Amino acid sequence: MRFSAIAVTARAGRRAAGALLGAAILLAGNPAHAALGAGVASIESDRAQAGARLTRVPHAAFSVHELSTGTGGVVREYVSPSGVVFAVSWHSFAMPNLKQILGAQYPTLLGSSKRQAGGRGHLAVTEGPLVFESNGRMRSFHGRAYLSTAIPAGVSTDDIQ
Repeated sequence: MRFSAIAVTARAGRRAAGALLGAAILLAGNPAHAALGAGVASIESDRAQAGARLTRVPHAAFSVHELSTGTGGVVREYVSPSGVVFAVSWHSFAMPNLKQILGAQYPTLLGSSKRQAGGRGHLAVTEGPLVFESNGRMRSFHGRAYLSTAIPAGVSTDDIQ
């Protein structure tokens, strides 16, 4: 009887240590590279980390850098003429790495008291210049985020898809 109590305690200790290690890895994560509010030069880091194909689509007032993965996921990074990522959008089977694509705005999303959650996995946050909208369910996630103060003149939020 005493041996089983020790074995159970040892297993619980290993599980706790494993959970702490897992949490540390998740919290450390990968550093954000090209992200909302960052420069265009770092988009290549996102492409390499995701193992994605990069396509650049020029528009009159901005350009879109589309990262496509082999599993069908797409992340679009909208870049102003001054070279700043002013918006991102995504659609994929799995939620993208928000810490990476939101960069310095990620803590704003997490700490916002102005969250509006709804049915079917809907989440909307407007905190300062950050506007974040996400919808999804298993195998179908889509959303967008943008900095309202960084949108170039002549560009509508409807252009961010």
